[in-house]
Amino acid sequence: MAHTYSHLYNIETIGLRFFTVYGPWGRPDMALFLFTKAILNDQPIKVFNNGNLSRDFTYIDDIIDGVEATLLKPSKNKQLYKLYNIGNSQPVQLLDFIKAIEKSTGKTAKKLMMPMQAGDVNRTWANVEQFKTDYDYQPSTSVETGVENFVSWYLAYYRK
Repeated sequence: MAHTYSHLYNIETIGLRFFTVYGPWGRPDMALFLFTKAILNDQPIKVFNNGNLSRDFTYIDDIIDGVEATLLKPSKNKQLYKLYNIGNSQPVQLLDFIKAIEKSTGKTAKKLMMPMQAGDVNRTWANVEQFKTDYDYQPSTSVETGVENFVSWYLAYYRK
């Protein structure tokens, strides 16, 4: 529909696809919230596909930088209709993500290794090359830093 409106009415439309966004004030049904809460409370976490999964975890500040770029910077791409991925373009193994949470909480996760969930995929990541070209997008937050920021926020917010 966005492509059609761009063509018919000569208006710029930009679609953005976010890849596994995490950080303070995020969704409490996402892995980082669930894992952090469970680890801090000495409860087990479910690790699907025995941890053989990877995701392109994208810290919220990098998402915000990308969104702001589309609003505030002129694009090098003069097409009216554009569609971009916003992510780190670096998949992280789920077990490495859990290690970052363990390091930030100072606690070891009790892992329940589970089979693959129906409908899930082994690996996802964002190809951000066109977004880099058109808007100079450069994600800069490592998973370790992002998880540490999240855990600090989580402890301050939930353990008042």
